[in-house]
Amino acid sequence: MNFDVVGLGQCCVDYLGVVGQYPDINEKAEVRNLTVQGGGPVATAMVTLARLGARAAFAGKISDDHFGDLIKESLTGEFVNIDNIIVEKGKRSQFAFIAIEKETGKRTIFWSNATVTPLRPDEVNKNLISTTKVLLLDGLMKEASMEAAKYARDAGVAVVVDAGSMREGSLELVKMSDYFIASEDFARQYYTGNDPKAAAMDLLELGAETVIITLGEKGSISVSGKSYLYQPAFKVKAEDTTGCGDVFHGAFIFGILQRWDLNKIMRFASATAALKCRKIGGRTAIPDLREVEEFLEEDNPA
Repeated sequence: MNFDVVGLGQCCVDYLGVVGQYPDINEKAEVRNLTVQGGGPVATAMVTLARLGARAAFAGKISDDHFGDLIKESLTGEFVNIDNIIVEKGKRSQFAFIAIEKETGKRTIFWSNATVTPLRPDEVNKNLISTTKVLLLDGLMKEASMEAAKYARDAGVAVVVDAGSMREGSLELVKMSDYFIASEDFARQYYTGNDPKAAAMDLLELGAETVIITLGEKGSISVSGKSYLYQPAFKVKAEDTTGCGDVFHGAFIFGILQRWDLNKIMRFASATAALKCRKIGGRTAIPDLREVEEFLEEDNPA
């Protein structure tokens, strides 16, 4: 079976709870509305795509522990294919605890890294990638990501990179990407002066076809050789911002699959990410296609 999108990267389990306000050191805060669900940038983007109606597959590595079981269930329950998840026995899969501030929906993340070894280049399924339409990478496993990007480029598959923060190999993936989507944190780490547009222009010079920088509640921008676009964020009552960027990436890729112009893709991705904020967790409120279309038809002001 061929897939519309393949995502290669990180997956984890998120424990999320709401606090009145984040406590100072040596203070206590009651946690309410505790929930447990799957997380991880690429994995959540694949769930987003599946809810929107695309055929999505995830490739990564977990262990045979309780967290690993939860990760698999969180993907198969959303009809994301996991045939290319490698299970390394006797290790620990990644998990995180996320404290969400009630009034703002902003979150603080505590995470524990997996003890499984990074995905190796020889563990990347060339046929899986060569027969898809879009490949999404988070660059967290540098060597495997580069190998996957090469397979995709050779096969004419569009490469999208989710750059959450600067890390080893990030800039090597820029020139391998058709769409390089960076967070505001990445732009700030890469380019001094806190100027997202200048950072995007500089990244464009490194070889990316299009650079997008997400700016949280301030919206997002995109820069290509042909245009500069600014997309304001849609205003919603935010319960939790966890996973907004991940959902944006998934929705952005859905727009690529539909062959929409960049302006329509940006607007669609922004709306999808905004709707995600309605409930606690990175995946709980990810909308389906009908919900996004109805939201946009209302011509919501940004």
